[in-house]
Amino acid sequence: MNIIGIIPARMESKRLPGKPLIEIGGVSMIRRVYESVLKSNLFEKIIVATPNQEIHDHVNEFGKAVMTSNDPLNGTERVFEAYKKLDEKFDFIVNIQGDEPFIKKEQLSDLISICKEPNKICTLVKKEEYSDNLERESVMKVVINSDSEAMYFSRSLIPYQTVKKNYLKHICIYAYDPSTLKKIISLPESSLEKYESLEQLRWLENGFKINVKITNLDSFSIDTKEDLILAENYIN
Repeated sequence: MNIIGIIPARMESKRLPGKPLIEIGGVSMIRRVYESVLKSNLFEKIIVATPNQEIHDHVNEFGKAVMTSNDPLNGTERVFEAYKKLDEKFDFIVNIQGDEPFIKKEQLSDLISICKEPNKICTLVKKEEYSDNLERESVMKVVINSDSEAMYFSRSLIPYQTVKKNYLKHICIYAYDPSTLKKIISLPESSLEKYESLEQLRWLENGFKINVKITNLDSFSIDTKEDLILAENYIN
């Protein structure tokens, strides 16, 4: 398959402004993400999609960045805009979050392994035992059905998980074929999405299937100053 990796990144994060250029262990967050994806050798092309000139210029020192407008409301829309600008065709697009500096080759390989049919969205989860870390809003929780499809995502602990002591943490990377990506970015914002501030709930509310694969490997997004401290501790 012909697969492209696109990393959306912008300076205007509500919880941690300017985070793509924040250094972790002396290396910018966006560079850590880009180089982790590059080392996987799983992609025909890798680009960063950004509306910010400073991110664009920084990334082009070591890789490839594409400027987008300020119109996209979220990372998925930004990925689609950048994809259209390339004017190239790929079988699948993998959206790697610009705040996942410790993403691993095995995780990307796990995700790509379930990219077998169009009109479905693919993502990863990891089984977790309860800890205070799961209570954090930046850690997304998921429940799935018997067909390994997502039923719901939440920033809060989901009651079913609490009762069953069976926690699934979302690893925030996605894959979709171009036609599916085009469809989901045209959907209006949904009520659940507004409450949870999670765009994947928009897709579920509109009947799209999200295939899920369980990975044994962890990673975490950098969404707050607390997350940044955890990242520095991880490096050390």
